Amino acid sequence: MKLTISGGLDRPVVRFDDGRAACVDYLDVRDVAAPGRSLWTLRAIGVRCEMVGHIVYGETPGGFIVETPPAPLNADASYEVFGKGLTTNLMAKVRWSGGLRIQYRDGAWREAAVAHMAPRT
Repeated sequence: MKLTISGGLDRPVVRFDDGRAACVDYLDVRDVAAPGRSLWTLRAIGVRCEMVGHIVYGETPGGFIVETPPAPLNADASYEVFGKGLTTNLMAKVRWSGGLRIQYRDGAWREAAVAHMAPRT
């Protein structure tokens, strides 16, 4: 699953596969400079995923719980965003996961070089 980020530093927006709705059960934002430290974590309530078109940082979509409350983001810092869920194929449900490393520079979110993304739970 391809994740993209848009919006401002105070309200970044995560989109899935170029804006298509996705069935998401987990989303995590981490500070690259502090490995293992989540800045914001959402998990779907129960065992199912929730269909969302996008997720705005700090806003909890219906059907999700906050595991880690949102922390402020800083310009020029590097962040990892990771999500997972299920495909919506009628024939079979297949787990997906996706992530990217980003920085907010010069007024916009930009993909940052990734040497290695930390494993997720």
